Amino acid sequence: MKRINLIFIISCLFLSISKAQTLIEQVERAYSALDSASYIDNIVLSYAKSLEKEHEETFKSFVDICSSGVDSSDVVQKQHIANSIYLRYFKDDKTWNEQEVKKFANEVRAGTPLYVLNLKLKDKQTLQVDTGRLAFNLFYFDKRCKGRLYVYCYDGKYGWHEDGYRTFSRPLGRNAPKVFRKIMRKHPKYLLFCPELEGMNTILYVINNEVFVYRIVEMEKYKLDDYMKNRTAIRNS
Repeated sequence: MKRINLIFIISCLFLSISKAQTLIEQVERAYSALDSASYIDNIVLSYAKSLEKEHEETFKSFVDICSSGVDSSDVVQKQHIANSIYLRYFKDDKTWNEQEVKKFANEVRAGTPLYVLNLKLKDKQTLQVDTGRLAFNLFYFDKRCKGRLYVYCYDGKYGWHEDGYRTFSRPLGRNAPKVFRKIMRKHPKYLLFCPELEGMNTILYVINNEVFVYRIVEMEKYKLDDYMKNRTAIRNS
C-alpha cells in the first residue's frame, strides 16, 4: 500500500513539473519566433483597421437612424440619405484616421518596449500561451517603471492603448509602479499577462524557468502552481 501511495505521489509530482515545463516551452517558442520590427508594423496595421472599423460602424449607425422609416426597397433614396450623412459628418474622418495612425506609429516606434506575452486559461488550473497573430502587449517603462505607454492586444489584434497602466482603483494605480519596480529589479526573463486571472490586478513573470504571479493591489507574490491550485481561496481572502 505504501509503495502504491509513493508511486502516486511521484506521478503527481512529475505531472506538475511536466505542466510547468510545457508552459515554459510554449513561452520560449513564442519569444524565439518574435520578430520585433514586423510585430510593431502589424500592430500599427491592426490599429488602423480598428479605426476604420469604428468609422464604418459609426457611419452605419447614423445611416440606420437617418433612414429609419424609408422603405427598404427604395435603394436610391436610402443611398442618397447615406451620401448626405457622409458629406455632412464624415468627410474629414479619413484624414483624421490617417493622422491618428501616424501618431500611434510614432509613439510605438519611439522607444524599446517590453514584449509582454498574453496567456489564456486552458482549464481551471492550467495556463497556455495565446497563439493569436498579435499575442504580445507592449509596455514602455520609464526609469521608475511608471510607464509612458501601454499597448494591449486581444484575440490576435490591437485592443487599446493608454499612457498609463489601466487602473480601476486607487490602490491598483498606486501599487502598480511599485510592483513593476520590484519585479524588474529581479531581472525577469519574461513578463506575461493573463486577463482571465484577475484582470489588471495580476502580472506574471519568469525567473529561472519558474513562473510567478504578482497580485498588485495586495502586493502578494505566488508561484504559478500554488496560485492556480488555490486561486479561488486567494481571491476571496
